[in-house]
Amino acid sequence: MTGRSFITGFGVFTTIIVTVIGVGIFSLPRELVSAAGTDGWAVVIMAGFITYFLIYMACKTFKSNGYNKFSTILENNFGKILGGILAVGFVLYNIFTISIGMRIFVEVIKMYLLEKTPTEFLIVVTIFSGIYLVRSKLQNLIKFNEVSFWIMFISLDMILLFTLNKTDFTNVLPMFTNTPYTYLMALKSAIYSFAGIEIIYLMGPFIKDKFNIKKTAIKSIAFITLFYAMIIVFSLAIFSKEQTKILLWPTITMINSININGAFIERWEGVVMALWVMFYFTTFSNIYYLSSDIVKDVFKLDDVKLSSALIAPVIYIIALYPQNIAQLYDMSNRFIPPLFIYSLVVLPIVILLFGKARHVGNRGKVISLLLICIILTGCWDKVEIERTDLVSIMGVDAGVDIGKRKESKNIKPTDPLTSIDLKKFHVTFGIPDLSKLEPGKGGISRDRYLDVDGYSIQDAVSNAIAKSSRSIRFSHAKVLVLGENLMKYPDAVKEAIDYLQREPSLNRNMYIVMSDGNAEKYVTFNNPIEMNVENYILGMVESDFKNSAVVPITLNDFLIQMSENGNSIVPRIVIDENGNTIKVSGTFVIKNFTQKGILNSVQTSNIELLKGILRGGKKMIYLDGHPVDIRIDNADRKMRMSQKDGKLIFNIDLDIEGQIKNYYTGNEALSVSKLDQIQQDFNEAIRKECESVVRSTQRELQVDPIGFGEYVEKYHPIIWKQIGNDWDDVYKNAVVNIDVNTKIRRIGVTR
Repeated sequence: MTGRSFITGFGVFTTIIVTVIGVGIFSLPRELVSAAGTDGWAVVIMAGFITYFLIYMACKTFKSNGYNKFSTILENNFGKILGGILAVGFVLYNIFTISIGMRIFVEVIKMYLLEKTPTEFLIVVTIFSGIYLVRSKLQNLIKFNEVSFWIMFISLDMILLFTLNKTDFTNVLPMFTNTPYTYLMALKSAIYSFAGIEIIYLMGPFIKDKFNIKKTAIKSIAFITLFYAMIIVFSLAIFSKEQTKILLWPTITMINSININGAFIERWEGVVMALWVMFYFTTFSNIYYLSSDIVKDVFKLDDVKLSSALIAPVIYIIALYPQNIAQLYDMSNRFIPPLFIYSLVVLPIVILLFGKARHVGNRGKVISLLLICIILTGCWDKVEIERTDLVSIMGVDAGVDIGKRKESKNIKPTDPLTSIDLKKFHVTFGIPDLSKLEPGKGGISRDRYLDVDGYSIQDAVSNAIAKSSRSIRFSHAKVLVLGENLMKYPDAVKEAIDYLQREPSLNRNMYIVMSDGNAEKYVTFNNPIEMNVENYILGMVESDFKNSAVVPITLNDFLIQMSENGNSIVPRIVIDENGNTIKVSGTFVIKNFTQKGILNSVQTSNIELLKGILRGGKKMIYLDGHPVDIRIDNADRKMRMSQKDGKLIFNIDLDIEGQIKNYYTGNEALSVSKLDQIQQDFNEAIRKECESVVRSTQRELQVDPIGFGEYVEKYHPIIWKQIGNDWDDVYKNAVVNIDVNTKIRRIGVTR
């Protein structure tokens, strides 16, 4: 065996990693958070320790059988017939795994990139690409893995850095609050995510340093475990627990939610798909080669090229068999667990316990293999820009039939579609009129508008396509306006939110606002200041650095909040008294998917301060009959909680830094006593304002926009389990103490 040993320790390390970490990494956060909540990352670490013992058994099997090929080990221990049957069972597990992975791979490609390309064609092309990879020598495949490792993980790590501005790592709290049974059930899903470690059976005979196989394998398992845990933590930090549970592929959505102003890459779908292709093909090519090699040895074929061709139709049939994504995951959950246990647990143990072991570079191809991944990320679907409407702003109102609940309930699932003509939603699209732009010149064109009705938002989109004779895309949408009238119907709001969560083409970084009245009149508003109303609204919402009365909320933020408890606060836009312009005026309060009330601009600013998210702004107090303007440069919030006489007591400490921007001539602000007086008066004014808004949200609106409930759930999970179901009543009677400490650092350039 020594003469044909060519795989280095680094080759073993990278091959195990890129084989195990396949496309499953994109859905793993959902699976483990659904099973173990915020402890999903801890379950992965437990699974990593168990996987170490599995790969240890595989290494022990090789050592006790003279580092022979896997098929030879089975034949030597169990004879040709029984050994061949066991080998075929092992191959079936691997074929089934890569077939299911292929279908998931193709479904995502169709969803995000190649909508019109037939599934059958994509599967065939993928299989042929895999055959090309397999027909290459094993040396080239290992080199491909080594190069792919750096491309995959450097790229993904850089992308994760770009998400840091959207993370809240307190979302991983509370920790270790589940029962042992919950951890055991979650552990099953976590262990299956390490499928692919069987690739060691392919490499074993060809590894140079056989004495350090176990050490290298342990390093690779440690890397995979930490990487899995990091992805789960980032998913929780960005989406929270409830949103992570409902996203099919949280990692993809996480990358799509990146928004870097002025960055070279504005839309990240192409980056996502490039990584998606790379992550799948490394898993597929390695397991495909392993299966083909075993089939070649069992059936005494001349070459792996023939065995790979024989396996291809089986992969095609299994990949195409599921009718939809639900059936696909159902098949995976039913068949992969027993096959996994047989291949990676039972078979190695049987060999070790009952066996009777008998002791008896090519750079051009690597480049070609990498080119396959690049080619497959290209846009195969033909898209004509002049036949496409790029929506920049969207408004959703209640339709004329939204209140006809009886008619909706009377419609049966078996009724013909022609009988359904409910105008439940009225949707208005703002689309830049590209025909107004002159050739060779840049600039901004005015919008044209398209308004349609539908029994759902998807139906309205379909009607808009029929009305305009163009396809509609939402990837460049900047603003979504929800009409005030829509928020009176919680069931309709839930339907709208479901569409917003389910539609992959929507820009999750676009801002959400609610209109005073119908959204349509705001979308079609002729603004004298900006060419497009969406740019004007965008400018107002993003002015939160200067205007503390605006709490900007993106579609991603909105969906997270609504997934948690159906509660949110959304900027409120109104048209001024003269009808000349649009302005932001406070926020709408949403509770249980229904509009509950309105917070004015001052209350909104204080909510930001109490939440600890105030990024700047201005406050004013009166001193000696004159206004004193203080600009807030920095604000920090600390919260503590205690319990007394059955009531929760929250103590909030606000530390504010700012500077005087306006006083009045004739008085000096430089003296210590004068500054102390201004600071004390400012502290008292802010404290009273904050206490007022807390009372309003507690007793009048009965909502929790500040996040007291979230704080208790994260930092006092035992208490939360006792009161969580009755939080509304507990919150209404809670005591909130506020202490404000202001430091005026600067007073301008005059005394």
